[in-house]
Amino acid sequence: MIPVLFPASTTDFSTFGIGALTDTISCEVTEERNGIFECILKYPITGQHYGAIAKESIIKAKPNDTATPQAFRVYRITRPLKGVVSVYAQHISYDLANVPVMPFATDSRSPALILNQLLAGDTRFTGWTDYADAKPFEVVKPQSVRACLGGTDGSMLSKWHGEFEWDNFTVKLHSHRGQKTGVVIEYGKNLTELEQDEDNSGVYTKLLPYAVYTPEDSEDAVVVTLPEETLPIISAEMARNKTLIKDFTDRFENGTVITEEMLRAVANSYLKDNPLGDTIPSVKVSFEPLWKQPEYSALLERVNLCDTVSIRHSALGVSVTALVIQTVYDTLAERYVSITLGSAKSSMVTTIAQVQSSVEKVESTVGHFPKLLQSAINSATSLITGQTGGYVVLHGNEKGQPYELLVLDAPNIDQAVNVWRWNVNGLGFSKNGYNGPYETAITADGQIVADFITSGSLVANIIKAGVIQSQDGSSWWDLESGEVHLRAYATTSSVEKVSDRVSEIEDKKMYRVVVSSSNGSIFKNGNISTVLSATVYSWDEDVTDSLDPNQFIWTRVSEDAESDKLWNAAHYGGTKEIIITTEDVTVRATFFCELIDTATRNSLL
Repeated sequence: MIPVLFPASTTDFSTFGIGALTDTISCEVTEERNGIFECILKYPITGQHYGAIAKESIIKAKPNDTATPQAFRVYRITRPLKGVVSVYAQHISYDLANVPVMPFATDSRSPALILNQLLAGDTRFTGWTDYADAKPFEVVKPQSVRACLGGTDGSMLSKWHGEFEWDNFTVKLHSHRGQKTGVVIEYGKNLTELEQDEDNSGVYTKLLPYAVYTPEDSEDAVVVTLPEETLPIISAEMARNKTLIKDFTDRFENGTVITEEMLRAVANSYLKDNPLGDTIPSVKVSFEPLWKQPEYSALLERVNLCDTVSIRHSALGVSVTALVIQTVYDTLAERYVSITLGSAKSSMVTTIAQVQSSVEKVESTVGHFPKLLQSAINSATSLITGQTGGYVVLHGNEKGQPYELLVLDAPNIDQAVNVWRWNVNGLGFSKNGYNGPYETAITADGQIVADFITSGSLVANIIKAGVIQSQDGSSWWDLESGEVHLRAYATTSSVEKVSDRVSEIEDKKMYRVVVSSSNGSIFKNGNISTVLSATVYSWDEDVTDSLDPNQFIWTRVSEDAESDKLWNAAHYGGTKEIIITTEDVTVRATFFCELIDTATRNSLL
């Protein structure tokens, strides 16, 4: 398909708009599962429509083999390189990232109603979903529509999960967007390129969950951990112990008194939903679409985003069944450049509210770590100072000379299971009796052996480790592979700027006018009689009664421009509703209502 260029305000893409971009050198569309949906077009400066390609203009392009052509809004144009510019465009649904949603809450409402309520801020968009189960839903602070759909805590995606499909101005939330196609992409058949990536940085052998709450009658925060401290994660990959420390505070509502049982439940649920014990491989392949070949056309081996397919390469020992999480499609050639299978790593587009939410969450998580450290100190102190049981034994040699101190959980060495043993060579603890093994120990040669160490400041000459990771897990350094991942967060000042900006947006009136007809909008046989009423909302509040009738300007657009001028002059202002009869409509007419400032005569919309 040859891409087509449209003006920025276009909503109907059934025409050829400004014109077909026949001089296009290349046009590729990339779509990720619940992630980015973008088009990159390369166009020569000598092309017929080069001068018309501008930021905010719209390009219609085919995104895959089965979908209808989609609209992409241009947001970036590079400077010419060897006479060619690169044009970057995002799917038209990204317009929803700039449509605000004010805070609201519902006890129980179907996802279809919530979806259409969120989309009400931009009448161009409609919603659809095959989910039916009603759930509570709330927007706690002003956010964009796209942030409420997915990408933030409490969004529709986090509540109902599923997979989004963006079809021009229709937003679809599927429980399962793709299909188990049975398609096999195989070496020697249709596979042209294959790259398999296995990253085990997210593989662990233990989970240490904790949560923090503040009792009503106290100002001191309480840190809740499990008695056994960690939960095991079955992993056949890791030869060493690797513990994930995770704060689950945000899984509980404010004011909840968190118990060990509640913490254990959310931690086990997290382990069930997240395969932390195994590497999920990501496979990127390029292949020949056989359904385009006459001899294979009957097979219908089409592949789409979110489909499940099989990849086989006997020479490399690769045999994978996985989900299609990304497609790159050549619009001009109408074929896939590549598809990627594996675990989805992308998220919905970032918004101001989302950034602020992420910063607050990270600050909260990092701020809880000192409380976790203090909790460990308090627990150790309680165990040591509050223990009334146990047996202290001076263990001697055959001559009766004592050479080590033992602390046992039984009267004699043979019966003891938990043993503290201290002699000239070191101090150690065994939970398997006197002969060990001693998994927790401090030895005379200066070594400390422990499965998990909670520390404040650590001063060292050399630290030998596998992975060094930040407490919230956002940044890490794998010393074995050399891979480094650092994530930067906004400073306090930048967060305050964002907060001030959100407050500024809240203070604005953000008027919108809704015109309703008392007798429908379609009339037959010239029998027309209805009352058009204008209702003005400031955000979601009806403020019509507070406005002066002279602020309402009615206009008509029909095929008779001269007659329209006379009609508009007669309805220049002074009423919030008008009566429309047969005399006001010749064949076809559209009526609009504008809201103005009576002092400046400028539009308030």
